[in-house]
Amino acid sequence: MPSHIALTALVVHDYDEAIDFYTRALGFDLAEDTARPGGTSQR
Repeated sequence: MPSHIALTALVVHDYDEAIDFYTRALGFDLAEDTARPGGTSQR
């Protein structure tokens, strides 16, 4: 029976580099890019 991963979260050192790798190199879709509490951005 086929199965798949629907959602995952990763903690990375360089956020922009990780987004580039997972979206451009592996073809994943970026589902959400949300600001952190306290007004800081993940980017």
